[in-house]
Amino acid sequence: MVELLVAVIAVFAVAMVVRKNYQSNLPLLFYLAAVVVTNALDRPVNPYLMYGGLIFALLLRFEFMGVGFTKFIAFMTSGGLCLVAWSMISDVLG
Repeated sequence: MVELLVAVIAVFAVAMVVRKNYQSNLPLLFYLAAVVVTNALDRPVNPYLMYGGLIFALLLRFEFMGVGFTKFIAFMTSGGLCLVAWSMISDVLG
């Protein structure tokens, strides 16, 4: 049940990234909750996927990037959020 709640945070975080609200802390909050949940429970998520998405979410916070590079980082951030949420949901339902 906890993993489903963390996945719901991912949905809201993707909505913030799609709306171009790049200063939102919601993706970082999701990754904090995801790391805590995966370490507390015995359902690991691929670490390359988890920490790669976290790096892209942290990069999105920088303001000095160009428009094209920011769009690429936002795309990678939303993709990472979706993949980690998908992994968590498939563990629960599968």
